[in-house]
Amino acid sequence: MVLFGAAVAAAVPVYLGMQGRKADQTAQANLVSAVPMAQAYRQDHGSYAGMDTTDLLKIDPRVSPTLSVAFARRHAYCLTETVHGKTWSIRGPYHGDAPFTANGTCE
Repeated sequence: MVLFGAAVAAAVPVYLGMQGRKADQTAQANLVSAVPMAQAYRQDHGSYAGMDTTDLLKIDPRVSPTLSVAFARRHAYCLTETVHGKTWSIRGPYHGDAPFTANGTCE
């Protein structure tokens, strides 16, 4: 019984860490997959100003339903995504080089 308790005590943090990393990867993948929709919005409207989540969903309904636009200005935007209680954001225009930030403000 003691060995079983020790095994569970050691396995739970590993499992939770693995789930956390998977959630982070999912959030980041959802953000990257929404970037082409933001680019399409800019092409259609001349800037990112006024862009919101509904606009991205109109362009492609496969955009994550938990993704949101934190801000959209003429030449820049911030997309946020929350998976399992953790929020990630990415600032655009994104060309594969911008880092993800672990908050909803792109700061």
